[in-house]
Amino acid sequence: MIETLYKTQAPEREKSECYVLVLTARVSTRGTAYVFMEEYGQWDNDLQRFRYTVKSINTDEQLTYTQALDLYQTAKRNLARHGFIHSFTADGLRKEPWSNVTPELEPEMATA
Repeated sequence: MIETLYKTQAPEREKSECYVLVLTARVSTRGTAYVFMEEYGQWDNDLQRFRYTVKSINTDEQLTYTQALDLYQTAKRNLARHGFIHSFTADGLRKEPWSNVTPELEPEMATA
């Protein structure tokens, strides 16, 4: 599962910034484990494209799907609090703006 979240309704050159959330499975000698990764993207005028940096990654071999999905959803809620509600899937399809933010929860930004 890959999803890109923007503050703007669509990616805009020289303006947009985004976060990419990734939840994927990987096979190891101990079975299937799940990985969650969060990247931050910002327009780079010199390169004329987005430049991405990894903000957090969790590759714990014991991470279950439920745990990885919880990390994914927590990151998505935190980003929504900061205005990143316009969502696009990996195939470029636009999803409805996401505003499922629980106000009583404290923001928890993931760190690398």
